[in-house]
Amino acid sequence: MFRLIILGVVCCFNQPVFAQESRQPLAAITRAMANGGVVHCQQRIQQVSDFLTGNAASSAALMMPPDHVNDRLVSASMEVSNGSSVFYANMDFSPLVAYGCDATFETVSYWQNNCETVAKTQFAEAKNNGALRQSIMVLTAGSTLQVFLMPAGHGCVAIKKQIIFDRF
Repeated sequence: MFRLIILGVVCCFNQPVFAQESRQPLAAITRAMANGGVVHCQQRIQQVSDFLTGNAASSAALMMPPDHVNDRLVSASMEVSNGSSVFYANMDFSPLVAYGCDATFETVSYWQNNCETVAKTQFAEAKNNGALRQSIMVLTAGSTLQVFLMPAGHGCVAIKKQIIFDRF
């Protein structure tokens, strides 16, 4: 069982429940996590939320631990619509009292071009590291960003993943 917090209301469910936000979901996500007891990660949550959604319309499901909130992983899954496209985003935070706040986030989007074209046009600055095994292409940009390109029909699914380590 996990605790689910939606817009500052704490409820207990066995399955996630989704909350709709029209604009400015970032403050709502940060506020909801804070109301659930996350006090050591608020700045990082706001930073990552701002980066992922900007002014786009989105909805979110927050997953919180049942206890010891500042010593366990907290997570938010989002549907983000920026007008011309829709993508999935996930962000996870480790609000460690003694060490600060590490975070990881992913976006998942579909492109109508094949993965080789997507790699060259959308992620031109990233280094192609070949296949993860056989079909999924791995790109890297810097030391903490990876992009996985997976064929999907005639198009390509791009999974962009980044980790942010707090300094302590």
